[in-house]
Amino acid sequence: MTAAIALAVSVNAPPDRITEALSTAEGLASFWTADSHAEPQTGSVARLGFGGPELQLRVDRLTTGHRIEWTCLNDFPMPPGRWAGTTVTWDLTSGDSGVELLLQHGNWPAAIAQTELAGTAYTWALVLTALKGYAETGTPQPVFSPHAKDS
Repeated sequence: MTAAIALAVSVNAPPDRITEALSTAEGLASFWTADSHAEPQTGSVARLGFGGPELQLRVDRLTTGHRIEWTCLNDFPMPPGRWAGTTVTWDLTSGDSGVELLLQHGNWPAAIAQTELAGTAYTWALVLTALKGYAETGTPQPVFSPHAKDS
């Protein structure tokens, strides 16, 4: 059995808006990292920059308003760094007050430390919070801005 991270949030936005945010360069840049390159189609590879090597995510499934599946093709450029071969799924369930969004990040190596998973879960919580804010307000608020200068 491999370890997994699962986080859920209620989003008061249409499911199509959430799908757009998770599958297009503009959407990903609006909540995750300003350095985003993606196409909303199965088989494409999203490339996310964080001021160093890019994270590459293959889109394995894209069902608008319902489910998005990614496979990480390389390691994440920040610790814990062992993302290659892990999978990320986003499940959207429509309800009376918007969408229940479930993020699952699984297929971790058996030897991964719990502290590494905890750090990754924290980062995902930041990303999920930013996605919720962007989907509900339309105001871009990326968690990472790799080209921003310190003042």
